[in-house]
Amino acid sequence: MNEKKQRIIETGMKLFATKGFHSTSIQEIADQSGVSKGAFYLHFSSKEDLTLNIHQYYYNDLVERVEEVRKQALPPKESLARQIQVYIEAFQNNKEFIIMHMRDNVDIKSEANSFMMEMRKQNFRWSNENLLNIYGEALTPKIVDASILLEGMMESYFKWLVIDQLPLDAKRLADFIVRRLDDAITGLMKESDDPLITKEQVESISMGLDLPEEDESILGQLESMKEKIKTLSLHKNRIEELTHALEIIENEVKKEKPETVMIQGMLAHFKDLPEMEQDCQDIADRMNISLL
Repeated sequence: MNEKKQRIIETGMKLFATKGFHSTSIQEIADQSGVSKGAFYLHFSSKEDLTLNIHQYYYNDLVERVEEVRKQALPPKESLARQIQVYIEAFQNNKEFIIMHMRDNVDIKSEANSFMMEMRKQNFRWSNENLLNIYGEALTPKIVDASILLEGMMESYFKWLVIDQLPLDAKRLADFIVRRLDDAITGLMKESDDPLITKEQVESISMGLDLPEEDESILGQLESMKEKIKTLSLHKNRIEELTHALEIIENEVKKEKPETVMIQGMLAHFKDLPEMEQDCQDIADRMNISLL
């Protein structure tokens, strides 16, 4: 990200958190960021646009830190607890901004719908993958109900952390959530009842929980990108380089546990090609990673 844009985002978040959204002017954000008001508008169309970018910036940072925990060689339950701890600490560190957003009733819905939906998809895929790592394929028929239980526990405790500002210990709370989740899912798996919400129902509203099909869609998009490269006015060597990068991504996607750092590195080869920007973002979103 452009250094100046990052500085405006970080300054804006601090000012919004301390003064409130409506009490903070664009001129004030620009002054404290060390840029002109015109420079602000080069990066953001409005304060609402800046607010959306703040959400995206800190969510992507959170995803990266969670991914770092996932790469550690931890037992599945311990890994989930440490990932939840990262989420809790992020909410604790940014609770003033979250409270401001709710208190000042900042309306960014018209601009944020696609981002919020993608964030919801990523969160569901995250819980889906972690729970299957712990409980195996036996949980598959009830994976949606299990994911909702995890999401519900986290969301409920986050409200106590942020709205009521209770000083809960992040590690202790994360461990507690995983233990209580284990109690709930163990009971869920013992029951012979049908799931309340099926994967088919979730897929019908485009939540994208079915990981094998998601992989197939990624492979299809990679093939489309290969064809698109051929239409660009690029040197032959550059086309070969980009095609090879896509083939490396393709090989990683086909693995049981793709190396996301490798995929990030290969996608970075396309960052100077505006024609490929949306394709790269789509791949990054599906793989739950951020672009470098």
